[in-house]
Amino acid sequence: MAEYDFRAREVDTGTPTSARLYHYYLTGEPVYRNDQIFADKVYDELPFLHTWALHNRAFLARAVRFMAAKGIRQFLDIGSGLPTGGNTHEVARSIAPDARVVYVDKDLDAVARAHQLLRRENSLEKTAIVEGDLSDPASIIDHPDSRRLLDTDEPVGLLIVSVLPFVPDASDPHRLVADIRDRLPRGSYFAATHVSLEDADEDTKKQVAAAAALYQATSDPVHLRDRATFTRFFDGFTVISPPGVTYATDWQPDGPVYQDDPARPCNFAAVGRRP
Repeated sequence: MAEYDFRAREVDTGTPTSARLYHYYLTGEPVYRNDQIFADKVYDELPFLHTWALHNRAFLARAVRFMAAKGIRQFLDIGSGLPTGGNTHEVARSIAPDARVVYVDKDLDAVARAHQLLRRENSLEKTAIVEGDLSDPASIIDHPDSRRLLDTDEPVGLLIVSVLPFVPDASDPHRLVADIRDRLPRGSYFAATHVSLEDADEDTKKQVAAAAALYQATSDPVHLRDRATFTRFFDGFTVISPPGVTYATDWQPDGPVYQDDPARPCNFAAVGRRP
């Protein structure tokens, strides 16, 4: 991707985006001052945001390692966000050095920073960042970089982590995921997470609801969904069980799972395989 593809347009620094906020929750490093001001308000409502973001990131790494161990050598990471430690290509290549990765994000800062990182690493031959959005699956699958790196005859590891809550019902997110699923070869895997209130205690439900309400002022409002609705994203996939549809912390954990962690029940996760 040429620099002018994303540098020629002005970035809206005044309205927080989900990608920039998520980066702040993960790293404590704001992209812009307005992001930090807004995120600190969200923290006031939901003090365990950093923990929640770490759970998401850790699940992503475990899912990628699982897929790579199953022989997946090409990954499509939609809504990849701003690069930080444990990026998909780094995790995948710790197991499969020949792994190819296509990152996708609509956030111009995420695209620019990812491109800079990949160029600095001399990784652009096997890795690409595509400016795109889940709302237009065809533009992702048919992008020249996707066609260059993703072999349509070989299974793909599809990652849509911490993205689906930002897709409104009016956009029919289940159809969007199904559209991508139907373009994937058999044997492909799919990993996703979704924030939810369903299993949280009453105090946590109020905190999450208050934080979600604040997101109405961003470019990416939050849409909370229950376990059954999340599970429907895996229609057409065989959910890997155990553990099935569970919490992000509980999906093949590397260490102990703390039952009293308030962030634990707020984040559903699963991995499925296209038969």
